[in-house]
Amino acid sequence: MAYIEPCCCDRQLSALIREHQFCFFQTGGDVTLEKMLDAVASMAGNGHTLILAVPEADLQLMRTLANYFRRRWTNGLLLITQANQSELVSAELKDYLPSVHYAFDPMILDGLCAIVGQRQAVIIQGAILSQPDFSLCQYAAWRGSDGVLSQAVDPLIAKFRTKPVLRADDTCQAVDRILKRQFFDA
Repeated sequence: MAYIEPCCCDRQLSALIREHQFCFFQTGGDVTLEKMLDAVASMAGNGHTLILAVPEADLQLMRTLANYFRRRWTNGLLLITQANQSELVSAELKDYLPSVHYAFDPMILDGLCAIVGQRQAVIIQGAILSQPDFSLCQYAAWRGSDGVLSQAVDPLIAKFRTKPVLRADDTCQAVDRILKRQFFDA
């Protein structure tokens, strides 16, 4: 069983995903998105694009995303939530709005985080938490550069294309590539 602890997430989750291209793992609802990103974002490389589906965003999530933009680890963000949270997104990511594409849809019930780099991606599907909730959380994770990425994010891309509330600037190549489904450099 792959049980990831918050104290050891950097080591445990990164080792698990490096060892297995596809894997399942569990947490006690105490491994947040910030800990997951810290553990695996480097596998996709700096300058990555984040695709994030969460039922609800909060201030902590926005601050984590702003930190990744500020450090230039993230070049673009495609975020979708269940309810319209454009005011929160606009307020907390105001300095990065040219690189943010935001949509909402009432059918967003589950979480997904895809970290798309120039040559490979990491996907984690499951509860994407910004605060611990101490529930049993089950996840699937994948790392690679093949059609699995498209299978995982195509339904979200359709929603990003048809339901945007905030659009990234046309000059944001990181978001534009995802919207065109051109995930990796040739």
